[in-house]
Formats: sequence, structure tokens, C-alpha cells
Amino acid sequence: MKALETDEAPACPLCTNVLRVHDYLLSPDELIIFDSLVVKAISFHYKRFFYSQKRIEKETRVKRTRYEAIIKKFEEMGFLQTYVDKMPNSEGQIRYFYVNFQKLTEEEVLTKLVREKSTLLEAMRAYMEYHADEEFKVLCPSAVKEKPKKNQEEKRIEEIREMLEKTLNERREMYNKGELDIKPTRKLHPTTVALTNQQKRGFLDLETRYGIESIHQAFIAYCDEVLEGVCKPKNLFNYFLTRDRFHRDYSIFINSLNSYMIKYSSPLK
Repeated sequence: MKALETDEAPACPLCTNVLRVHDYLLSPDELIIFDSLVVKAISFHYKRFFYSQKRIEKETRVKRTRYEAIIKKFEEMGFLQTYVDKMPNSEGQIRYFYVNFQKLTEEEVLTKLVREKSTLLEAMRAYMEYHADEEFKVLCPSAVKEKPKKNQEEKRIEEIREMLEKTLNERREMYNKGELDIKPTRKLHPTTVALTNQQKRGFLDLETRYGIESIHQAFIAYCDEVLEGVCKPKNLFNYFLTRDRFHRDYSIFINSLNSYMIKYSSPLK
């Protein structure tokens, strides 16, 4: 029997817009995790939020092994950062997440999420740009009327780069003068520090978490260990920014900061 035109169909109970899924480059389980992280970040007012493994599995139905692979993929894309820290009002630890909406506005990232020629791409860009602006207002309220967030990040990373370059050249000069715990075997000349985009993101994350002075102190101890031959990294900054495989902490940075606190001091006046 044909339904009357005046009859109203019941509300659709299906959870997925199949036509929209076709415009995504993510697999269904990746899409579920992506959506859940974006919604969580917005609901927590763009700040870091914690998400237990038990709750993740309950809410998304994605098991741990697959979930970890998806999280690693999103971290490599650059818009997600995770680390393990203490739970509020507890001695236990839990995993924290931070979704970078500014990163999600970049063409390089968007075209890994959504098909480039789809109508969804522009809708996704507009959505992420809106939330990137809202995120900036929340995290940097005093800078809202000054400069766009991108310019603020460029200013921060240039301040960090200059500090790294000055510190590195100061420690190299101390090595030349024999002021470190090793006899110099060659003369080291001043150098210019240049950072890759990945290194810039790493230092910005460190500065957000610990502050530039902590980076400075840790880098002093790290430079001295490199110059003294205690540490022999293939890449000076990549190794300094190494993250623990399981807890996602900056293990070399933390060790260097601890070394600075133990070994370095000023004489009493």
C-alpha cells in the first residue's frame, strides 16, 4: 500500500550518514575516533582533557590495539598530542589529549581526512577555522585583539630558536676554552640553528607544558653531555625531543632537566 503524501515518516534512527562517509579518507573506526576527539575537545573548551582506556572502548567499541594505532596516526598528522600525567585529586595516572584545531585548518592535514574534490572539504575547513578561532580566544585571551594565532606561534618559536642558538654557541665556546669537563680536541665555531616544522611543533608543545626557562635549563645540561661525549645523538634536536614510546613524555628533555637541577648551581655570595 502506498503511504499518503500527508503521512510523516518516523525520524531516522541510523547513526551514520553513508553518503558523507564516502567523502572521508578515514576508515570507519578512524572516523569514529576522530569525531569523538573533536567533540570532546570542544566540550572541554579546547583545553586538554583526559580519556581513560576503559571509557574509550565503552564509547567507541574500538579495542585498544586498533585504538593505539589510530592515535599514533593522528599524532603523526600533527593535530593531536597525547601524554600521561596525574589524575586530578588522585595519585593515579591517566592519558591526556589535546586537539590542535589550528592544525586542522591546514590544507595538508585536511586533504588527508577528506577527499580533495568533495563538497565536504570546504565545509570541514570552515568548521575547523571557526573552532581554531574559538580555541585561540580561550587559550590566549590577551592576544585576541593583537595578532592571529599563527603569528603568535611564529613569534614564540623564534624566541625559542634564538635561545637555543645562543645557548648552543655559549656552550661550544666554553668547550673551546676548556671550561667543560673534557679537554677540547678541536675548535668549534659559532653555528646557526634552523628547526624543521616537526621540531618547531615539539618545542612549542614543550614551551606550553613547561615554559621556555625549563627548556633553556634542560638544553644547557643536554649540550654539555653532547660536547663531553656522554651523549652522541645523530640529530641534536630530534633526540632532545624524543618521546617515550608508551607514556609519550619527552624523556630526554625530562632527564636533562633533572640533570640540570642536580649538577648546576651558582656560588653563594
